[in-house]
Amino acid sequence: MMTSEQLNAFNVSDVPAKELNAYGDTPFGRGCLAAMRLIQAGVRCVEVTLNGWDTHANNFEGQATQVKILDAAYASLIRDLKLLGLLESTIVVCGGEFGRTPKINNVGGRDHWPHAFSMLVAGGGFAGGRVIGATDPQGEKKEPEKPVFVEDLHATVQDLLGIDYSKEVMTPIGRPMALSKGEVVEELKA
Repeated sequence: MMTSEQLNAFNVSDVPAKELNAYGDTPFGRGCLAAMRLIQAGVRCVEVTLNGWDTHANNFEGQATQVKILDAAYASLIRDLKLLGLLESTIVVCGGEFGRTPKINNVGGRDHWPHAFSMLVAGGGFAGGRVIGATDPQGEKKEPEKPVFVEDLHATVQDLLGIDYSKEVMTPIGRPMALSKGEVVEELKA
């Protein structure tokens, strides 16, 4: 169970308006602020979710709304973790489960595109200022240049956390399961 100090991190009502506004006065912004406070209080794993990216219709309007929410909160989270000296011991991963089609559909949206998408990673031993992999200029090729597969990102995160990503564990029903089937992407590490 969480300690009272950790529970208090959820209470952002006492946060000065200037700090709250930096994260954005949205549920996601308040979630990122609470996440920063939880990390500061010693919580080891925090997840904040921003729904609304599934823009099968009205893609441009939907993405503009989401990016405005994400940018303020994510930038403030990274800034504050760095100012508090917590970024190097905290891994921040931002991403979804797939990308969007390169072409707009007949209702102004973009459909599912699992062939290429972006992830943001920061802190915890990740090298900053890097872009690894690329799509073609139109984003239509199904095989991006120098892809980083999800399982490789998982292996890299686990490696940076000091977890043996190649370890196999036994499920309760006796089935062996690898923590990751990926390989560490050394280029991502600082």
